[in-house]
Amino acid sequence: MLIGALLALSLAQAPPVTAAKHEEPVPSAVASAVAGALAPGGIRATVNGTSLTFWWVRALPLKGTNGPLAWTDVDEGALVGLVSIDHDFRDIRGRVIKTGIYTLRYGIQPANGDHLGVSPFRDFLLLSPVAQDASAAPLGHEGAVNTSKQTIGGSHPAVWSLDPPTAADPPLSTHTTDLGHTAVIVEVPATRGGTAAGVMRFGIVLVGKIEA
Repeated sequence: MLIGALLALSLAQAPPVTAAKHEEPVPSAVASAVAGALAPGGIRATVNGTSLTFWWVRALPLKGTNGPLAWTDVDEGALVGLVSIDHDFRDIRGRVIKTGIYTLRYGIQPANGDHLGVSPFRDFLLLSPVAQDASAAPLGHEGAVNTSKQTIGGSHPAVWSLDPPTAADPPLSTHTTDLGHTAVIVEVPATRGGTAAGVMRFGIVLVGKIEA
């Protein structure tokens, strides 16, 4: 009963998250290769007065030739989108991300003791300063992590958790995770072998913190 009461209190105190579509062009500060991979328009999420404006890739390439859409078919370090943050915000580890524009790349949490039990899923988006990320190609694990480290400084990249990594809820809705975090549901077009394969629908945790 105590755990349930604490969870209910936590949810009641969490700042609201809202999301809506926008039709703005990709910011001019973005490198031409990255900008060319992004579609105009996207979604804008608002969290406690902070606006996070997202653009997504025109198509997220998947490996393989068939099967359900899954992050296991996405190259690590693949470009997923872009976000413009109009006030200082925090990543899933509670560290401040300064106002600015950042690329979003797919990252996988290392399967080692340093990260054991910190998240129910291993899928994340890594944020990197657009001035330091000029390629639309996948960067791999090390490349994406090293570039993202420049967002905050130190030895760890800036990350937002993907929870759920595959969502059934409609886009622009919010989802409360098993950890009591709040995610906004988004979707990104995907392709296999250059052919449209549907959309990847997932949640990005914007309210909540993990200890890691």
